[in-house]
Amino acid sequence: MPTTQASKNAGNPITLLEAKAILRIIRRVVDLRPADDLIGRNKTHDLTNKLLRNCHARTCTLDLEAMADRETDLALVLEDLGTLRRNLNCTIGHMDYGTRLHFATNMAFKRKPAQVAA
Repeated sequence: MPTTQASKNAGNPITLLEAKAILRIIRRVVDLRPADDLIGRNKTHDLTNKLLRNCHARTCTLDLEAMADRETDLALVLEDLGTLRRNLNCTIGHMDYGTRLHFATNMAFKRKPAQVAA
């Protein structure tokens, strides 16, 4: 059954502030690529945009401001994006059971902080 325009946009709409935060996150991730690799930077931009928008609007609300903050460890952001790439089905907005994210606001998807051994 082919997807229709109505089913593609199901979920919560993205607000202007959320869209700006997504663009700041994308900028942080794209800046890791070499400046002369334009094709790779464009692909990274498109994939990051698709993953963040689909996850935030349809599956699990993310703390986008925390992800976009320069003080936040970029490794955590990249880990969440990798998890989304592996486990999020963007076509239907479904994420595998047991998937945990660092920046999820929904407690069902929230990753517990690592415990430090004394």
